Amino acid sequence: MPTTFNYAFSAPINPPNVTPTLTKPQVWAGLERKMRFAHEFVPVITSCEVLEDKDGVVTRVVKFEEGTGPGMDVAKEVVKGFKPAWVDFEQENGAHIRNVISETDAGLFMTYMFEIRYGKDLKGDEADTEYERMAKHAVDSSIDVMREMVKDGRVQ
Repeated sequence: MPTTFNYAFSAPINPPNVTPTLTKPQVWAGLERKMRFAHEFVPVITSCEVLEDKDGVVTRVVKFEEGTGPGMDVAKEVVKGFKPAWVDFEQENGAHIRNVISETDAGLFMTYMFEIRYGKDLKGDEADTEYERMAKHAVDSSIDVMREMVKDGRVQ
């Protein structure tokens, strides 16, 4: 029986002692880039082919390292940007991921929400713990990539 993994994780975009400080427009520009160049942000994605890019909606095919994808090694996705707050990624199998920029009195935060559908049965807390670890890493590593892109000029 297929398994659905639901999880959300938030992290501060500008924790203390990290430079440069990212602005909301820079983070949004990073998410727009992620829509088209997923492999730059997600280490287990080996390629991202954009099939269509029209009116803020990107249809793409992403390939995962063998055995690392959500129950598949290739996924077709429709990605929609909702400037300046979030990006939705929806896969053909109904899986849904949302990347959200939020503002609080404590600063900017990035939240990733996952509704991943696996074609196989996953059991136990160990599987949940592993996917939660991967979800947390996805948020932190995306912020780190955006910061590097600001440093090297790929994101303004």
